Amino acid sequence: MSDPRSAQRVAITLAVGLWLTCFAPPAQAEQVAAVTRGIDYLRRAVNGAQAGEAALAALAMIKAEVPEGDPALSTAIRKLDSLFSGSLYSPERRGGPEIYEAAVMIMAYSNLDANGRKSQIKSLAEYIMSRQKASGGWDYDGRTYGDTSISQYAVLGLWEADNAGITIHPSVWDNAAGFFMKAQDAAGGWCYHRDENGGDTISMTAAGVGSLLICQRQLAAHRRAVSAQNPYLTPVMTEAQRVRYTAQTPTAKLTQAINSGIGWLTTNFTTINPTVIGQSPFYGLYGIERVGAFAGRENLGRSNWFEVGAQFITSKQQGDGSFNAAHGEVPNTAWAVLFLTKSTAKSIDRIRVKRLGAGELYGGKGLPKDLSAISEAGGRIVARPMDGAIEGMLSVLEDPRSENADSALAGLLERYRKDGPKAILPYRDRFQKLLTDRDPGVRRVAAWGIARMGELSLMPILIGSLTDPDEQVVNEVRIGLQLLSRKIEGFGPPNPSTPEQREAAAKAWRAWYESVRPLGVDDSDPNKAFIPPATTGNSGAGGTPK
Repeated sequence: MSDPRSAQRVAITLAVGLWLTCFAPPAQAEQVAAVTRGIDYLRRAVNGAQAGEAALAALAMIKAEVPEGDPALSTAIRKLDSLFSGSLYSPERRGGPEIYEAAVMIMAYSNLDANGRKSQIKSLAEYIMSRQKASGGWDYDGRTYGDTSISQYAVLGLWEADNAGITIHPSVWDNAAGFFMKAQDAAGGWCYHRDENGGDTISMTAAGVGSLLICQRQLAAHRRAVSAQNPYLTPVMTEAQRVRYTAQTPTAKLTQAINSGIGWLTTNFTTINPTVIGQSPFYGLYGIERVGAFAGRENLGRSNWFEVGAQFITSKQQGDGSFNAAHGEVPNTAWAVLFLTKSTAKSIDRIRVKRLGAGELYGGKGLPKDLSAISEAGGRIVARPMDGAIEGMLSVLEDPRSENADSALAGLLERYRKDGPKAILPYRDRFQKLLTDRDPGVRRVAAWGIARMGELSLMPILIGSLTDPDEQVVNEVRIGLQLLSRKIEGFGPPNPSTPEQREAAAKAWRAWYESVRPLGVDDSDPNKAFIPPATTGNSGAGGTPK
């Protein structure tokens, strides 16, 4: 009889390998093996862990694609569930550490089942917001200034809660941004407690930059929502977006603080100087991963932060699969796994896929604005996905007489959800051709697919469609460009936009792409050329998979 534990480890190895292949730089065997051994250690250790550590271990398992029914993951989630009486959260620890606990619990719940765990996420988020100090930060009992580390996790947890649909008042982000900017040193770095004049470290500077990037993102979304409100219409938006709140944090100063912090990290990035790194190198590297994901940066100066960090992590793994530094083996092992799986980038991708549109029907084929909603709501399929080969699904979208485009689209989304970019990448030419379809719904599907192929070299194809006459197509293209470039704010255009704004955005995106274009990519290649969208005619059913 085969050993079920051995089979489970094989399944985890395959899942991790698939994720790294699809979403990260080419994975090396030692990185996959390190994640597998780290997860195996966490599975053994989680039963005796405190709730905060159990939540961190659960998050690492989820990011490494451990199945939801895994016994160790289930044990961790039951431990978290035990802290609730109904939907009311009662912390296991008090005095400050419970902010870490509540924040990581939100992150675990949100990445496991955001819809099914919404009441718990809401309770946790409300608890964190209730503990925000007048300074805008979060801290231990008896302190008022703000602790950089605790505040970082509060912001992270609230960001995940917001993405799960929980209302976070914009003043929370505004005040948090004010705290982090005040706590920043003139040279650009952060320490644990600025009021105690501690030394600046990579760990705390990554915490400061990452938190400001989140605040920047959330405040920008609030400003866009408020500016788009029409006093003669009833807008369909969340309660937080309806709030008439004027942020006090100047956008320019926020951007300046972020750039200064990234400059400090670029100058000081290292994995070998403990004084500069901070108490735990694994904690610090997980912070660097978040900065890289939110800022869309693969390098800090001349250093590829992922390659440097991965090499360090794989060299420090202990014989039992764990990693150790200040704060213990369970947290450090979880941080190492979260770094190697590029967990923040994965969250950003999940959120963008979820928020593709607003849900109204439009277009000749009746495709919805929210492409993701057609196949999934609350984790359950709504439109029945088309089975069979992707070629057949594309043929349905290409056929102007088809009446079941929703089923074809649901099938594409389901295949992408299961298999990632490799499922659709071979059909690049057919997606590219669909960008010329007369139906704006089909053009949106094409933009969605091209963006999720994960190839930076495909950006010129999308940039060419920024001048599409349909506003929703342009919005889809903009989201796709942000996804491919890993630039959260990007270069526009705004929504809604004028033809002039679309032209200007296309020019800005083109200039950015030229500055980072992969070596060997020639835009004169017809397979990489711009394709202007058409408003008449149809793409037909041609095209050969490559």
